[in-house]
Amino acid sequence: MRARLLLPTTLAVLGACVSAAGAQPPPGTFELKLKSPAGPPDEEKEILKEIKEAYKAPFEVHEDVLKELRRQYEQPTPQREEKIFKELRRLYDLTPQQEEILTRELRVAYRQASPEQEERIFRMLQQAERLPNGAVPRSVQSDQARKIFQKLDRDGDGVLSADEMPDALKAERGRWDTNRDGVIDPQEYWAYYQGRLGSLSDQVAAGEIDLGLKRGGPVPKAAATEPKEEPRPTVFRAGKLPPGLPDWFRQLDTDGDGQIGLYEWRAGGRAVDEFIRMDRNDDGFVTPEEVLYYLAQQSRATTPAGADRPRKTPG
Repeated sequence: MRARLLLPTTLAVLGACVSAAGAQPPPGTFELKLKSPAGPPDEEKEILKEIKEAYKAPFEVHEDVLKELRRQYEQPTPQREEKIFKELRRLYDLTPQQEEILTRELRVAYRQASPEQEERIFRMLQQAERLPNGAVPRSVQSDQARKIFQKLDRDGDGVLSADEMPDALKAERGRWDTNRDGVIDPQEYWAYYQGRLGSLSDQVAAGEIDLGLKRGGPVPKAAATEPKEEPRPTVFRAGKLPPGLPDWFRQLDTDGDGQIGLYEWRAGGRAVDEFIRMDRNDDGFVTPEEVLYYLAQQSRATTPAGADRPRKTPG
């Protein structure tokens, strides 16, 4: 009998709890929101991704900048202009003065779009200092270090405890925990991040880590034993170009350096896929030797088999 009385009472209490759960909490209280725990970021993978982007920059930046610039002609926006400079900073160490001058020239192009103005902009870029091959820009480093730190700091207390540190940091915590408080703060993590970036960059440069690049970048050690191409001939210069070059070579070489950059090629309205076929060493420039080699290969491909062989006289 007693059990029968308790059952309705228990159900009533449970019903009240369920109703209360659907109601708004009273003022002055907070609602605890449970989140599904996310795993720690793969720090090494994320850093290698930025190193890979740095090696790809010489082959992408000029083309991407030209693409964004031409989009600005139709509908100029501050966001797209910032995207242009974000691309440029992947490849160039621009000073504030250079950025100011480039901004003015870009805005002239928005108002008066022309191949001449595009060429003027890319000529100005040649005066800027290029980052070393594979170097991650400083702004990208600081932004990535901040993002990785925030992902590692799962409890959001502003420091990394031992259970939040990646293995590489945990193994050398004594080296980076400069104030000896047992945790890693943002400044200490920044110093560690730069050391980690430098170590991984050195391994990539030595061929110990393969970034899987289709062009450019260091040769992995596994591929270092493969037969290498024969040494290429001496590079010709403007004014001393070899015979047999088509007229378009001199027309596209607007800066007169004896080679054609990808930006010059695009400014001339040429198809990028043909440039890639000519650029044998994937350095973003087409030289006279590469053009002559390409034309010779094209000529062989279009010559019918046996057309250049002497015919035998019937006996």
